[in-house]
Amino acid sequence: MISKKARLIAKIMSIVRFKRIISKMMLNPKRHNKYQLPPKSILRKYNTQSFDIDNRKCFSFGSIEDTDKHIFYFHGGAYTLEANMMHWHIISNILKKIQCRVTFVDYPLVPEYTCTDATSMAMNAYLSLCNSDEQEIILMGDSAGGGLALSLAQNINVNNILPKPSKIILLSPWLDVSMENDISKDQEARDLILDKNTLKIIGKKYAGELNTHNYLCSPLYGNVTNIGKIALFTGTSDILNAEAKKLKDKVLRSNSSLVYHEYEDMQHVWVGFPVPEAKDAMEKVYSFIIK
Repeated sequence: MISKKARLIAKIMSIVRFKRIISKMMLNPKRHNKYQLPPKSILRKYNTQSFDIDNRKCFSFGSIEDTDKHIFYFHGGAYTLEANMMHWHIISNILKKIQCRVTFVDYPLVPEYTCTDATSMAMNAYLSLCNSDEQEIILMGDSAGGGLALSLAQNINVNNILPKPSKIILLSPWLDVSMENDISKDQEARDLILDKNTLKIIGKKYAGELNTHNYLCSPLYGNVTNIGKIALFTGTSDILNAEAKKLKDKVLRSNSSLVYHEYEDMQHVWVGFPVPEAKDAMEKVYSFIIK
């Protein structure tokens, strides 16, 4: 049963017409760079390195002690919105719970750039930092960042790049920018954050010259064999839930490793909400990372 806190947040979203607000932001994104730099709370606690990849600033955080786990985090925002405090909160919680290194990849966004730019930068960041088999590499992302993480894993596999990531963590991922999945009117109404038509417009812009079914922008259509163990988190009140179920079926048919977590009545990227369901999901994320 949905918690009282989650129910309250959903009610507030409905009252303020949050979906409409988010759609306007996605279709006309402002570049404030408010959360481009890590918060001081992270900088004070962890050994931080900054570096430039394709003229984009990236940050890598970790304990002073050596660690054998390296997580690449890709933030969500429909490929149009910059990172926000929720993403830094997720990264901070991972660093608190697990001795690891987390690299935040600030990839280029729509409408200034397309999928070709984002995937190229993601690959270059990976190649720059993953030149040893000594670390376990984990790709992780929420929403659009989840889609980018999965497409990167597929791209690594297609090009026979070593070392490969061992695990991929997908939080409410956007896996098909064509938005051609059947979504019922009831499902659309239950989702208080995402608008199908808005995502379809953005998806075409993100694809650029690529077909929207190309795995680089829509990893749902890519090969999921031998790309790493996948942990997939999805909520039933998210219009992207249908894509998550399709990916689940595809991975299981390929006999690849999958841990699937579906949360009843949860909204898009609920893992970033101050609700008990988010805490439960993140505990599962921590467990998946350390196994």
